[in-house]
Amino acid sequence: MVIIVGNCRPVPLFGKIFPENDYITAENHTEINSADAVVIVDKTADVKITAALAIIVEGDDHFHDFQRGIQLITCGSGHKNTVSITSRTDDKIAVSLNRAIRSKNGIIEPLELPVDFIGGFSEYDYMSAFAASLLLQ
Repeated sequence: MVIIVGNCRPVPLFGKIFPENDYITAENHTEINSADAVVIVDKTADVKITAALAIIVEGDDHFHDFQRGIQLITCGSGHKNTVSITSRTDDKIAVSLNRAIRSKNGIIEPLELPVDFIGGFSEYDYMSAFAASLLLQ
């Protein structure tokens, strides 16, 4: 299950670019306590997370108010980010997992995946949908 909190919009990418995933959206002020959930959080969201498989955030800003031990997946252009964009053309975008992560079924090693680029979505939408898809496989 993917829980999307805030104004990010990766949902239309599930089933078109990345595998179909069950999802729900939550208000900007919410509390999440689900060990199987992958939580995609917008920078503006005020969320308390006490249990989750992983939290996906934009950039490498510190993320507060979540339980220790929950996997933090950062998305951005910095060399410390877990997921980044390695190239982009008019019709393709390559997303990259830069270090191993723990999915529902084991460890996912670093990889790069070129996918079709559809206008109207942010790079964070692509990176967060990619990360959520990997975590839930």
